[in-house]
Amino acid sequence: MIKRFLDFVEMRTKLATILPFLTALAYVFYTTGRINFTSTLIYIPASLMLDMAVTAINHHFEDVRERKLSPHYPKWVSLGLIAAMLLGFAAVGLYLVSIHGLTLLLAGGFCLAAGVAYSFGPAPISKSSYGELVSGFVVGTVVMFIVTTINDPSFQPLGLGFDAQSLRLSMDIDLAGLALFGIVTLPAALCGANIMLANNICDAQADRQTRYTLVHNIGRRGALGLYVGLYCAAYLSIVVSVLIGSIPVICLASLVTLIPVRKNVRRFLDKQSKDETFVLSVKNFVLILCAYALTMALGRLV
Repeated sequence: MIKRFLDFVEMRTKLATILPFLTALAYVFYTTGRINFTSTLIYIPASLMLDMAVTAINHHFEDVRERKLSPHYPKWVSLGLIAAMLLGFAAVGLYLVSIHGLTLLLAGGFCLAAGVAYSFGPAPISKSSYGELVSGFVVGTVVMFIVTTINDPSFQPLGLGFDAQSLRLSMDIDLAGLALFGIVTLPAALCGANIMLANNICDAQADRQTRYTLVHNIGRRGALGLYVGLYCAAYLSIVVSVLIGSIPVICLASLVTLIPVRKNVRRFLDKQSKDETFVLSVKNFVLILCAYALTMALGRLV
């Protein structure tokens, strides 16, 4: 029973959520020297419930679409589990909103909408040419934005206010602050996007008739060039963040991961296989973000 559920939600793939979360904690620790453990511990199950729900939605509609003889669960059981996870995410999220403000509602609502739209509807994000953009932005930038918001009260590049007496909703946007923070999150966003891009490259032939992904639009050669370019941009963003003072100089030490990442990229360029080389994009994600988070945390200690 437990094994079936873990397979239904693909618990083994949740690293893509955990590492940006840890990177954001390292960033908060560097900038403030403290972490709000209470809100952080409350956020963890909410994040996992949404991630699991998105995967479950994807599996449910695959089972229905392909009319599998042995689906993960009967239809109503599957829908019940999805509803429970989404309601759990919403409940925990609203509790955090009551503590940390409406900005969190905006970010969490965006994650929820993007997560449901990823597999649901006539034109799901997973079958579109902008899937990499959305997944990278949510997994990297928005997750880091939420974690930073609940840990650092002074972090307010995007502020929402509501005056109940006049029923007036106001928004205050710090464009410079958002841009600087966005650059810091690029390694997580770009490496996360590359996981989906690698998956779509490996499945390009099988998906040709059913999915119009970015690979379908720009071709395999263009997709492989983009794959390399996203890693280059991720490393460049680390250098830029150091130069503008957003992260400590010691973060440049994370560039040493270029050596194994370059080797993995070459292997993927030689052969794009779901069974053999797709995992290299996940390994690159782990290498880059672990080094990035560790050096940021050390920046505070040193």
